[in-house]
Amino acid sequence: MEASSIGNYWSEIDNSVRAKLLLGSVGGKHLLETGKRCLESDPQLAVELLLAAYAANPLDGNSARQLLNIEALVSFFPTSVAKCISFVVDNWVRPDNLSYFLRIISKRDNLKIRAYILSCIEKEPENLFWIQQGLIYAGANSEFDFGIELLSAKLRPELLPAVSGAKAFFYFMSGNKAEAFKSLNIASESFGLENFANLAASIALELGDRESAVNILAAAVQAQPWRSSETLRLYDLVRGLDSKRVPLPGKVAILLYSYNKFEELDATLGSLHSSELGDAEIFVLDNGSSDSTAEVLDRWKLKFGDRMVRIDLPVNVGAAAARNWLMNEPQVKACDFAIYLDDDVEVLPDWLLRLGAAAEEYPDAGAWGCKVVDYVSSAVMQSVDLHLIQPSGEEGDGPEVDLTKIAPNPFKVSDLHHQVLDSGYFDYIRPCVSVTGCCHMFRTEKLLDNGGFSLFLSPSQYDDMEHDLRNCLKGEFAVYQGFLRILHRKNTGAASRISVTQEGNALGNKYKMQAMHPRSEILKIMADEERLLQRDLEKKIKYLAEKGIFESRSPK
Repeated sequence: MEASSIGNYWSEIDNSVRAKLLLGSVGGKHLLETGKRCLESDPQLAVELLLAAYAANPLDGNSARQLLNIEALVSFFPTSVAKCISFVVDNWVRPDNLSYFLRIISKRDNLKIRAYILSCIEKEPENLFWIQQGLIYAGANSEFDFGIELLSAKLRPELLPAVSGAKAFFYFMSGNKAEAFKSLNIASESFGLENFANLAASIALELGDRESAVNILAAAVQAQPWRSSETLRLYDLVRGLDSKRVPLPGKVAILLYSYNKFEELDATLGSLHSSELGDAEIFVLDNGSSDSTAEVLDRWKLKFGDRMVRIDLPVNVGAAAARNWLMNEPQVKACDFAIYLDDDVEVLPDWLLRLGAAAEEYPDAGAWGCKVVDYVSSAVMQSVDLHLIQPSGEEGDGPEVDLTKIAPNPFKVSDLHHQVLDSGYFDYIRPCVSVTGCCHMFRTEKLLDNGGFSLFLSPSQYDDMEHDLRNCLKGEFAVYQGFLRILHRKNTGAASRISVTQEGNALGNKYKMQAMHPRSEILKIMADEERLLQRDLEKKIKYLAEKGIFESRSPK
């Protein structure tokens, strides 16, 4: 497609499809739903989206069956892909009784899960259901060699496109770039390189070949301009934003609060101490802890010296009140920026400079945040750029608030990051509705002006998101810095399960948050954000076109 046509693409696409693709162009489930939505309005786009959906998860029998059930669809796919889909459908059989498997999954007993999957593969080596479950387990637990082992078994030749695509990902995640490149070439012969553009760009960058990464992404966007995620990443690579580090312009306050998590807090403060803090001051509020938190703070006070301020409360006042207490400390009020950090994270040395780069790109943001990944399995993304959506069947107008329902005003945030593992898909900077409270930066003046965090949402859960919603209603959307990763320490395995009381509190706070913002406000935020995302994307496309990035680009 000509560069001028790419620039006009987003204003001409169907409204409902545009809204979904502005969220991103990754995630098999997301692409499948979007492709089905435009089967009648834009058949060519539907074919491209549905092929991309299959390439994203080619051993998933459910998705393959849905594609096969769409009349004549696979006849528009490459022959090798059509054969692969048919074979997956015929050989992916969900067992009738999965009670034991689901039980050990709910308990998060990884040793038993792995052993059970292997035993089932041994009993049913032809059943792709168990191969798929093994790959899900391998990815979620960063056991990438286990995934490669499963894919290296003797599988039928009809599966070559699917197996090669999956192998490319697992080889890359395991650090074997050469084998990843080989597998990617094989998969691309069937699916087309555009369906692996992000992965291919990541491989090229790891090999030090920035030019090829740009060429790959540019070719994909030029051929299929609906690829919003690839466009965002391409722009930032061309601009050099992936390596940009800038000091924050002014005084910085880093704010932490903690309750009975002395080990996690100790590690968090350790990572802060090892990072490039400049002249930043640290404020730590002990929220009535009864464990060894006081001793941990004693030690770190000696190491940080005067730059650390300690606040001890006799009781736990909850997250929202702790945030409000910290922001109202006179020394914090005197700072230009206030950054909330969770007490169970690990920051990288350049984290403040990465936030500075985002603030320089988007100086008027309501807040800034980053990519948050699991500490144990860092390929698992817990949070990225979050966007408001309405659940299927609840779209559009309706009652402002219906307190008789479990969801009085149904809305939620996008979950594309839960459909993939972190291999570059969310490596970009852009606006969004909300960023996670794990790392939440504000201009202090704006933070104080917004009324604080809602005590209705005590003791914890959703107070950070609700604060971002109020910012959005003022036209001050958050900005996501995808080149900054924060590692989030949390309990793993059986210890990570929350109690019924905790789950009840979270559900209760979700109910309250929905009641605090009637449907008309949510629809306004969604409409305003859609316009913001489109303007942001079109501005970046225009820049790329003016730089000649779309002129005769082809990956090497």
